[in-house]
Amino acid sequence: MKQFEKIWDWLSNVFLPQSNDTIKVVVLCIVTATTFWFFNALNDNYSTRITYPIKFTFPDSSLVVVNELPKKVSINVSGGGWNLLRKTFWFTITPVEVPLEDPVNQNYILGNSLYTLIANQMTEIQLNYVENDTLRIEIDSIRTTTSKLSVDSTQLDLAKGFQIISEINKSHDSATFSGPERYINKIPKEIFIEIQAENISSNYSEEIYLPTFGSSLVNRDPVEIEINFEVAKFIKQEIMLPFDKINMPTDSSAYIFQDSLATLKFEIQEQFAGKYNLDSIQLIVDFENITPTDSVTLPEIKMLPQILKELEIKVDSVRFNYSEE
Repeated sequence: MKQFEKIWDWLSNVFLPQSNDTIKVVVLCIVTATTFWFFNALNDNYSTRITYPIKFTFPDSSLVVVNELPKKVSINVSGGGWNLLRKTFWFTITPVEVPLEDPVNQNYILGNSLYTLIANQMTEIQLNYVENDTLRIEIDSIRTTTSKLSVDSTQLDLAKGFQIISEINKSHDSATFSGPERYINKIPKEIFIEIQAENISSNYSEEIYLPTFGSSLVNRDPVEIEINFEVAKFIKQEIMLPFDKINMPTDSSAYIFQDSLATLKFEIQEQFAGKYNLDSIQLIVDFENITPTDSVTLPEIKMLPQILKELEIKVDSVRFNYSEE
């Protein structure tokens, strides 16, 4: 009796520390009645839905799970209240192992096919049916491929007037990718590295991550490569120079040139502009390449200073008239 009084006093202090004795008695009676009802109700049988753990198994280590496999399945069960409470809240349940014979080609599994597996493992409660219609499975073979790494210089965003003046250097010329076959199959044999920099106006050097082609499960070796190249500013230049005539025919006096100078157009690095000798440029007009029916001829470049030899130079045509006396 003393032990009961101690419990009574403890409950009173916890739930009704400042209430009078009458209210304490009423509330404690309600709590006691509810407790007795709860424990008594657990002795009855019920049907309810619970989640049950499952674990898919497959022996081949050369496979990879593309999307996380289902870990639980919803089932409808019947049993005593105490047993259902234990299965739902109090104890860790050993997952039902679901073997997959052909996981790569098996995209789903029917929920009712798990009935026997789950029922055989259950004790104390009765499995009525599996509520899930289908469980999705995404497992793939692991594949490896190697691709060439390239940079498309035409896609680089250079600042106005700037050009690349060196090789585009890469720390690696190829990369190896491994992962789920469905993603590896999408990887091209040649990968063009995308350089995101805009208005490049100085020498470029960056480490760029290789793409994963849609999945974090794709492993790359290397993960990133270093790209570097040099750029310089170019300006347009236009100069006018005299030209020499060669292989002149006996009637060369019949050719009257309206232009005494030819125009050369080119682009050159800004730092080299004007740093060449005009006298070292020689232009010629070869009479063997023109006929009296022509009215224009294109002078040829016979000699250039070294600084201009690597440039693309456009020479404008010169005009002439042919008159027979």
